[in-house]
Amino acid sequence: MSKAAIITLSTLGVLAIGTSLYVNQHQKKTLTANAQTSQQVLTVYAAGPKPLSDQIIHGFEAKTGIKVKSFDGTTGKILSKVKAEQGNPQADVLILASMAAGVDLQKNGQLLTYQPSQAKHLNKQFKDTSHHYSASAVGITYNTQHIKSAPTDWSDLTTTPYRNQVTIPDPQTSGSSLDFINAYQMKHGTQLLKALQENGADIGGANKEVLDAVITGQKIAVFGGVDYMSLTAIKKGEKIGFVYPKSGTLVNPRPAMILKASRHQAAAKQFIDYLLSAKVQRQIQKSNLIPGTTSTLTDPRNGETIKAYTVNWTSANAALTKNVVAFNQVFSQ
Repeated sequence: MSKAAIITLSTLGVLAIGTSLYVNQHQKKTLTANAQTSQQVLTVYAAGPKPLSDQIIHGFEAKTGIKVKSFDGTTGKILSKVKAEQGNPQADVLILASMAAGVDLQKNGQLLTYQPSQAKHLNKQFKDTSHHYSASAVGITYNTQHIKSAPTDWSDLTTTPYRNQVTIPDPQTSGSSLDFINAYQMKHGTQLLKALQENGADIGGANKEVLDAVITGQKIAVFGGVDYMSLTAIKKGEKIGFVYPKSGTLVNPRPAMILKASRHQAAAKQFIDYLLSAKVQRQIQKSNLIPGTTSTLTDPRNGETIKAYTVNWTSANAALTKNVVAFNQVFSQ
């Protein structure tokens, strides 16, 4: 991996605006006013949450006069769209829910290097070979009408009360699940995954689909549920609970990136700068995501520290294919 760095806003939210930006530490440039940018239309592909991304886009338009065209979808859908458009690239900025996907884009030379002035304020835990502007964490989402005593760790989901009642977000569509199952296996191997499979756990759809299955009672728990989605549903009165496992979990940087093929690079840089502004970082926090500039990774409900895995994302990228294959082998039995 080059000395380019990745910038993400937060690890707790799939789009706090979860994006990571690859930054060349040796290319610090001061943005100058570009009179033409206000006449441009910047295209942003974002992996939700849509209310937050809409809020950020509207604020950026009001501040700069630059119009933004957006596409909202899962990380899988966004990557498929980018691939389909390779002959005629449309996107300027990508905001994904998977750090691994961002590293892969950088590895393949598809990203523009850029050093935002606010990168120095990013959380030190995200300063490996990358910087991050936001993040979301995963944990256990459970139905409180079926489970009266909250689970405390991943292994609880392998016990009798959860037999045939656990669902897992599909890593083919969920960027947060992709990174989680990879990071988990790097740390613990497949023993727990095999126990989950033997206890009847299955692979559901994207994050919203597995969350809905628990809300409606079709399933009673999600292994690797996204925190900001679950906490938002709880605030709306849904009968579910959410816990960060005591043994640790993945706080996943959400990368915001400028594509090298962007036709509006000056405007795209302004958008990245805006993502790292104090205003947007506050909006991220209010959306139950972890701001990239936070000093500590904490539970938004009570301020308690989240026990987070330490991840070298270059190593994670190298291990990804092997661990996805291993995951699929476990759950194809």
